[in-house]
Parts: sequence; C-alpha cells; structure tokens
Amino acid sequence: MKIRKLTKYDAENYRQIRLEALYKNPESFGTTYHEEVIKTIEQFRDRISVDNNKFILGCYDDIKLIGIVAFQQESRIKLRHKAYITSMYVQQEYRGKGIGKLLVNEVIEKAKALNDVEILLLDVVKINFLAKHLYLSLGFQIYGIEKMAYKFNNQYFDLELMGLQIK
Repeated sequence: MKIRKLTKYDAENYRQIRLEALYKNPESFGTTYHEEVIKTIEQFRDRISVDNNKFILGCYDDIKLIGIVAFQQESRIKLRHKAYITSMYVQQEYRGKGIGKLLVNEVIEKAKALNDVEILLLDVVKINFLAKHLYLSLGFQIYGIEKMAYKFNNQYFDLELMGLQIK
C-alpha cells in the first residue's frame, strides 16, 4: 500500500473512485452521483491540487486507487488556523484493513507540518458508525450536530461535526 498526493495524472482513477463512493454510499456525501457523473475529466483534473494547503491523498494497492481523502486549509486570514478533511472513502473490499486510518493519519501529519493549521474539522453522517469510530479513535471529538443536513430519497441525515486540535 502506498499513500501519496494525487496529481493531475491521477484524474481518471480519481474520477472512478469518487463516482463509486457517491454511487455506493449516497447518504455519506453532500454531492450526488448524478451531479458528479456529468463532469468532464478536465473538471476532475482541475480539482486535483498539489499545494500544501489543498490536496487529495490516495491510497494505492499496486496500481489500483483504493481510498481517497481530501484536505483544504481555510484561506481567509482569520480562519487559516482551521482546515477540513472531506471526501473520505475506502473501497468496500479494503475496509477493516486500516486504510482509512493510514489516510487520515497522513493528513494529520501533513497538517501538523503547516505552521498555521491548529485544528482539523470534519463532518460525518451520524449513522456512519465505522467512520465515526475511526475518527474518535484518532482523537477527534464531536462538537456539534447539524440536524437534517442531507436530504436523500425523502430521508434526512444528521451530520456530526468533529474536530481535532493539532497545536
């Protein structure tokens, strides 16, 4: 297993796993499969940045992209101490093998290397117990709930807001 920042050359693999995530776990993401599937490969390529302040990490099993997680630091001066972890997904057949933990730990380490990031924030659908367990095991704490955050197939999903102070 190898974890690295995705580059524009990974756009096809990234598009494939992102669409899979939205299709197989629609309740876990704010974007729908139908919104994303119409985007061009160029739009996916443009989304991939290799900055230290905004990037997507991928976990590869040989040449197969099996997991992703995105990181974005706030750009506004008063908010630069905050950064967000989003778009976390590990393919079903690789779950329970520590891939998610590796991905999030790598984000944490990269965030710690940035002088001004002090807290990492994320949200997780309240019923996603495996993801919530992972984040809690890494020291994230729940600091709030956004009721009725997502609406999918006439069903509402609450988000638990979580944070990890790293400095």
